[in-house]
Order: sequence, then C-alpha cells, then structure tokens
Amino acid sequence: MAISAAGIIFSNLNNNTLSRLTRDRTVAAIPFACRYRLIDFCLSNLVNANISKIHVVANYNYRSMIEHIGSGKDWDLARRKDGINVISPFQTATTSSAKVFATHMEALKSMKEYIDEFKEEHVVLMDSDFVLNIDIADVIRVHEKTNANITIVTKIAEKDYTSKNPRMFISSVAGKVTDIAMNTVASDSNPELALNIFVMKTSYLRTLINEAEAYGLNSYTEMLRRKYSHSNYRTYCYSGYAASVSSFLDYYKYSIELATNEKSRNSLLNEKSRPIFTRVHNSAPVVYTKTASVKNSLIADDCVIEGTVINSILSRGVHVAKGAVVKNSILFQQTKVEKNAELNCIVTDKSVTITEGVKLSGNETMPFFVEKYRRV
Repeated sequence: MAISAAGIIFSNLNNNTLSRLTRDRTVAAIPFACRYRLIDFCLSNLVNANISKIHVVANYNYRSMIEHIGSGKDWDLARRKDGINVISPFQTATTSSAKVFATHMEALKSMKEYIDEFKEEHVVLMDSDFVLNIDIADVIRVHEKTNANITIVTKIAEKDYTSKNPRMFISSVAGKVTDIAMNTVASDSNPELALNIFVMKTSYLRTLINEAEAYGLNSYTEMLRRKYSHSNYRTYCYSGYAASVSSFLDYYKYSIELATNEKSRNSLLNEKSRPIFTRVHNSAPVVYTKTASVKNSLIADDCVIEGTVINSILSRGVHVAKGAVVKNSILFQQTKVEKNAELNCIVTDKSVTITEGVKLSGNETMPFFVEKYRRV
C-alpha cells in the first residue's frame, strides 16, 4: 500500500554552533561530501520513500538554499501538484508583527494553515544538521504497526559523544520511550541520541500545535517531555552511518571520516536502493595530470589536480597546482591552491586563493578556517 505522508524540513532552527559556515548561508545549504548540501540528505530520504509534498522552513541566509533547490526537478519535485515549498521565515499567522522563527514550535504554529490543508495521513519532521541515509518508508511502517503517537528515530550514541548544544537523549524499553533528557553528552541512563526525525499522524501534529497555542508553549522539545509519560512514544533505532553536525569541529570530523572510511562512505552514499540526489551542474570531469597524486579523498567534478591530495574533500572547481600539497582538508568550490603551497587541517570557504609557497596548518582537534573570497 502506498505511503500517505508529507515532509517538513527545518533548515536552520536547530540552535547550532556552525557560525563560521553559516555567516552567508543557512545550515541546510552547507556543502558536505564534496558534491552535496546538507539538505540533500533530508530531501533524498523523503523522496526515496515516495513522499512528494515537502515544506522547507527557512530562517535566515537562505538565498543559497533556494538557488540550490531551484524548482526541485533534481529530486523529481517539480510538480503541478505538491512538490517542494519554501516557507517564509517570518511569523504572520499568529502574530501582528513580523518576527523570525526562534523555535520549531513557533515555526509549526505559523505554518498551521499549511498543515491544516494536509490530506496526507502522516507527517515527517526533520532537521538538516543530521546526515544519514535512512529508509523513511520503513520508519512509517513500524510507526503504524506499533500504533505510536510519535516515532522518534534514534541511534545508540558512542560513549565519547559530545555536542556543543544540548541534544535529545532517550531511554526506551522494548521501543517505548521511558525518558527524554536534554544533554551535551551521552549517558548510560539515556543511551539513545535522537536524530531529530519524528513521524506522527497529521492529526496528532495538529493536536500538538493546538495545545501549544492554548498553553502558550513555544518549545517542541518541552511539549514532548511533558507528554511522553502518558503517551505511546516509540523509538526506531537506526544502526547505519549518522553524522550529528552540531559544531564546526563535528563538521570537520565527519567530513574527513567520509573521505577516509569506506564503510561510512558506502553506508551514506552508495545505497543503490536509496540514492542521494543533488543539484546537477553538468560540469566537466576531474582532470588529473601526470604530476597528480591522490589518496583517500573525495573530489567533485570540474577540479584540476596537478599536486598531492591526501585525506581531503574537494568541491567543484578546485585547482591544486603542481607541487602543492593538500592534507586532511576541506576545500569549498572554486578554491585555488597555487604552486608549492601546503595545507593541513584547513577548511576554506568558496573562492579562496592560497598563493604560491604559502604553508597553513591547523590541527585535527582545531582545524583552521579561511573565509570566502580571501587571498592568503
């Protein structure tokens, strides 16, 4: 039987600490894994489950996200009916003056008119700072089978997991939620990290919004914590690759892991039944000259490699000149590394130029960031 569901993606309402990367773009538009943006994983997860009505909640600096999504045709979402819709970042439905959303619940309240028009039985809420490739259709099937009010996708957190911001950690017994806590570290009492994917009936979401309005609540998380003890909240424990991009260091760590760990890369990017889609640029293929040397790296189209690239990720249009060495680094589009320059543990924003002979080095626990358009 076909799945009846709509999707809501929050592009930048996750109180993250990615300020260096979000100075000129929203979280959803941050480049990841050389060819993609963070929102590509949310969109692909929904599209692969045959969900074709998707609302993206904008917040700030969302121009690059809109340019990337375009009409939605690269995700088969350019449709006369349904398709993709970007929601204005300003509250207008429940307030007399324009105000940018500050929380998930504020965003949901202001798009209540959209949600009231949903004819789909279920709705999937997603944040864009979690990267994973998951079978959303299976999550919905399990949600229906257990007759849950809400199904929360979780993953057993690593013992050394830490986050810059409080994350939702969950304890469950046989899949039923028994405790919800907000912490920055994992604990034995709440071992499951919520991956901020929530499945529920559309009617239940409407009930949550109505209750939030009635009691003046603006926190979606607080609403869940109030209700889980007397509701049927369930978990769907995911075992594949998942990256929680809650800080600049997280972004660097998980990016380099994709370049160097084949198992993680295959789990995220090479699931044949669940491909990850992105905007098609029709760029020229990579050019490797006789002097090029590449190891454990992800390199996008339209790059020219004349030097050495090791354990790194290069976005479209990057040029590494002869004699240049790039190690453990992430270079955004159109970055140029001139002759005999050396980079180690560096993240460059778009259109950066590293001039001839320059040597820059950070550390794997403190990578160095170069702002876009800078010439070093």
